[in-house]
Amino acid sequence: MQTIVKLIVLFSLFLGQAPFAMAGPTESAATEFVNSRQLGRNMKTLAFAAAMRTHTFGMMLSKLSVTQAQSLLSQELDAYAHQFQGQWNANLAQVYARHFTVEELRSLASEGRNSRFIGKFASQQGSIGAEMQSLSTPILISYVSAALNSAIDKLQLPR
Repeated sequence: MQTIVKLIVLFSLFLGQAPFAMAGPTESAATEFVNSRQLGRNMKTLAFAAAMRTHTFGMMLSKLSVTQAQSLLSQELDAYAHQFQGQWNANLAQVYARHFTVEELRSLASEGRNSRFIGKFASQQGSIGAEMQSLSTPILISYVSAALNSAIDKLQLPR
């Protein structure tokens, strides 16, 4: 019985370490690239555009001017960004890791537009954008929902 318990404990420890053990050089290079080039900075812009197309934003306009509603939305998106930015960046790194090698990612991170791989970077943006949209739509929905719900609460509007 002790042997079985030890095996279960070891197996559990192995499973708990799996995400770290699986993060190889490509994933690390992709994370470095995304962070150094701040590639996830468009999260708020995408969320803002999506939020403005919602019924909830329309409800905000019943109490505020367009400028005031946009300002409140921007403030709420800023307040909630930290909850979602890490996962957004991780998803972005995951997508880049599927399209580029370690060498390419490191070159792009360190050399930017001067990298010899900038052409590949430009040519892959359509595919990367489509994969990112598929992978990260739930994050964007949660982010927009949190910001809009907070704004509605501040305006004391019914949901």
